[in-house]
Amino acid sequence: MEEVAPIRKSSIKSRIILLMTAFALLVTTLMSYVSYELITYFQRKTAIQATEFNLQLVSHIIEQDLLNLSLLAMTSSTNSSTNTLLAKYFAAPEPSSMDAVEVFSSMQEDFRANRANNYVRRLIVTDHLDKFFQVDNLGSTSLPLTIHNLRTLPGLTATANEQWEQVMKDPLSNTSTLPFVLPIYGEGSARIGTVYLLANTSVITDKLKGYALPANSQLLLTLGERQYVIHGGQIVPAPTDYRISEYRNEGATGALTHVSLLETGEDKRQMAVSYPIREGITLSQTLSEKEFVPQFNIWLMLVVGVVLLVIVLSAIITYYLTRTISLPVEKLKKRIDKIAQGNFLVDRNIEWNSELGDIGRGINRLSQDIVALLETRLADEKQRQDLEYRMLQNQINPHFLYNTLNSIKWMATIQNATGIAEMTTSLSRLLRSIAKDPRRLVALRDELSLLDDYFLIQKYRYGSHITMEQHLEDEEILSCLIPRFTLQPLLENAIFHGIEPKGQGHIIIRIEREGIREVAITIEDNGVGLTDDQITGILSPQPPEANPLQQSVGIHSVNERLMLTFGHRYGLSIESSPGAYTRMKLLIPNREEQRP
Repeated sequence: MEEVAPIRKSSIKSRIILLMTAFALLVTTLMSYVSYELITYFQRKTAIQATEFNLQLVSHIIEQDLLNLSLLAMTSSTNSSTNTLLAKYFAAPEPSSMDAVEVFSSMQEDFRANRANNYVRRLIVTDHLDKFFQVDNLGSTSLPLTIHNLRTLPGLTATANEQWEQVMKDPLSNTSTLPFVLPIYGEGSARIGTVYLLANTSVITDKLKGYALPANSQLLLTLGERQYVIHGGQIVPAPTDYRISEYRNEGATGALTHVSLLETGEDKRQMAVSYPIREGITLSQTLSEKEFVPQFNIWLMLVVGVVLLVIVLSAIITYYLTRTISLPVEKLKKRIDKIAQGNFLVDRNIEWNSELGDIGRGINRLSQDIVALLETRLADEKQRQDLEYRMLQNQINPHFLYNTLNSIKWMATIQNATGIAEMTTSLSRLLRSIAKDPRRLVALRDELSLLDDYFLIQKYRYGSHITMEQHLEDEEILSCLIPRFTLQPLLENAIFHGIEPKGQGHIIIRIEREGIREVAITIEDNGVGLTDDQITGILSPQPPEANPLQQSVGIHSVNERLMLTFGHRYGLSIESSPGAYTRMKLLIPNREEQRP
């Protein structure tokens, strides 16, 4: 039955195009938002800085006139000739007319010398009893000041202090004024009266006639705790539903300038930039939200330009991906289909100079590897059949060898040759242990048993020229695990390289605990001994030209196997004295075999 290819819902190309379209929309949206926010931010920043500069300029001019007015009041308050005359006049029980003329003349001279005198409505000094003086610019527009209507002036009290804290109507002329009050000090700094100065509000409004106030914005004046609105040259009280809160988005550039948020009862919010004229007097300008909104046409052109740019870039990328990915992928797919059909020929046309070309080279190598693998499998199958045939032929060899050794043993027993029987039995056990025991780690008792069989064979070879004794500290140590064929190479080395050159010798094997968790096995002979260079050569890796069989069972191999099995703390150490002895010490952990 012919297999039906699965229906592909979408291709990588279509997914990339869809991704690029979504990316373009996302980038357009983000850039539009960022551009709008940036334009709004810079317009807001520019408006705040421009307002701050204008307020600073106007405030410094107003401050100078208010300072001059304060100085005019202070000439009557303290430390001046006018103050001295006033103190003398107020202190006299019945002052003369000449004293009054001197005080009035001195006040007039101070008044004319002051640069801001044209803004003064009234300059009054009084002792709050029955004495007062007035210098003014009223003409005939005001009621005459008498001792009776003097007390109708707001803020003129015996305890009033210096202040510019309100805008009020002059009750005698119905003119908007700013009152300024100072104590008059006499001898001993005692308060003997009050200076009462009424300044025309034009001292502030005149400076604002050329002020460029944007549409939907207004100027505010703060006197103490009172809020006023400056409109059409008039200073009127602000609505009572004004609420001022901190504005944290943008700050002013000057240390004295303050930016706040002004809210009204109609849920309208405006930003207010404030600058202090002097202590207790602050001039503010509100900024309409329209000043912060970017011009729609400019912003729209910017957004459209960004959208068009992103769309063009997306189209270019889509065309590039089609040429560099879609077509090569299609060729790679066709090549893989041919390999699936059994066509393993190499196609160099898919090896482009790109990442897809690396895939094409990999596909060609895959074709070659498949051909080589098939050939290898055929060769391995033929070799496996040959090995199976040889294994069938060699199955009889081990049984033939064991049967032959048993026959030699029984013939030696019958002929009363006990030595040959013992050697044959030991050799048979050695060969059987090598051939059939799969364990890597064996109990120490098994390793010593194998060592006894090996020494028995060597004893019949050398006769009484070699002897061996074993010293065991504790029978429990015999259950300690040790790698197979660890002690035999050491015993062989002691016999062949230590005792045989000397002609005869004795071997001592000691097995004892070393600490709580370790076991030490020492094999010592009284042979020819070793030099330090020979010891270093024995424990060093064997050269490449060494016999592989000797290398695998040599002393170096024993040391390496112990370290690989138990760790670098354990292994073999050699101590020797030439012509006297050689002592080889094995250190192994006291691991016991698991008993069923």
